[in-house]
Amino acid sequence: MSIEEVLRERTPGLMAVRGVTGTGLGECKGTPCIVVFVATDSLDLAEALPDTLDGYPVDVRVSGVVRARRDPPN
Repeated sequence: MSIEEVLRERTPGLMAVRGVTGTGLGECKGTPCIVVFVATDSLDLAEALPDTLDGYPVDVRVSGVVRARRDPPN
């Protein structure tokens, strides 16, 4: 599967992990990777998330808490 297909298929399961705020595509050391954004850096999250998904590396990045805006930006 392509990395886009893996991301599309695996995002719902990743988002079900408490503390995960989003997913995306990135580049890790010159190689395409799957990025998992998390609210905080914790050992529980590190243990709950895989190092690879279907052969693609996973890069965990702390994004902080993500909240929807009530008013659209100007």
